[in-house]
Amino acid sequence: MNRFLSILALVGLTLAATVHVASLAGVDVSERVPFVWVLHVGVFIVFVPFFLSSRKALGVKPSLSDVRALMPNWVILVGAAVFAYAMVNFAIFIAAMDGGSPSIQEGKYVLQNHGHFIREITQTEYAAFRANELRGFSGHWLVFYFVPFAYFMFAKKPTLPSSGRPNGHRSCRMLGFFV
Repeated sequence: MNRFLSILALVGLTLAATVHVASLAGVDVSERVPFVWVLHVGVFIVFVPFFLSSRKALGVKPSLSDVRALMPNWVILVGAAVFAYAMVNFAIFIAAMDGGSPSIQEGKYVLQNHGHFIREITQTEYAAFRANELRGFSGHWLVFYFVPFAYFMFAKKPTLPSSGRPNGHRSCRMLGFFV
């Protein structure tokens, strides 16, 4: 089952990366491939089993360090890079959205924030805003597909030392990092 979930997460990761690169190039993938938003649902299909499996293997509230202890160092580094990239991407996405999201109202392209009109935009701007919107989501998809992929593909099975807790378990959960 772990192998199947790792492959499923890898497929999601690959598709998310493809969508992300296209959206970076300004392509509104959702216009050409409307079902691209299924990738948003796919995150839950692989992330929920990761969450449940890590709880089963490491206890009810495993810390981030507990999960990291099961991974090879290079996977941790790649994961950290993906996470850092997603955060920078999100900041750029927020700044580029001009405080709103694109919409079509009464045949006009507009930028709005929760239904409140911000300004009228051109069709070209509309396409760029839509591509940017997808870029914002796909940047997060990268993280939420990478984590289950890495866990199911590369995590070592935890061993139980004399304490009865899995290796890597820490009784002090500093900073509240929980998976």
